Amino acid sequence: MKASTKTEATALERLWSSLFFCFSAVMGAFALVSFDAGRLAGAAGDAGVSCLMLSLGSQFPMVRAIVGAASRQVSPAKLQEEAERVRSAHPWSERIAAAGWSLLFGSLLLRALGVD
Repeated sequence: MKASTKTEATALERLWSSLFFCFSAVMGAFALVSFDAGRLAGAAGDAGVSCLMLSLGSQFPMVRAIVGAASRQVSPAKLQEEAERVRSAHPWSERIAAAGWSLLFGSLLLRALGVD
């Protein structure tokens, strides 16, 4: 029974990663179209969402650990270990997420200043 759960988790991880990668590619395309049309704020926002989706693609093990902790199946110490494992396996994930949030904030700032 444990082996099938591990295989299922791996399949879910692949599905999660693939969906977020595809969504990131779509948002990247929207960003390019917005930029080409001269909508700088829209392009920055779409690029920010694209970066966030790329960073979320590698986070499925962490999400699974958080859900397990919420249902009391995983201890907080195990949750911390899983977070460290995900960070060390994908060190780029935090940087690209920070870039995504910065782009989204920049988009909001541009829109507040009246730039489309």
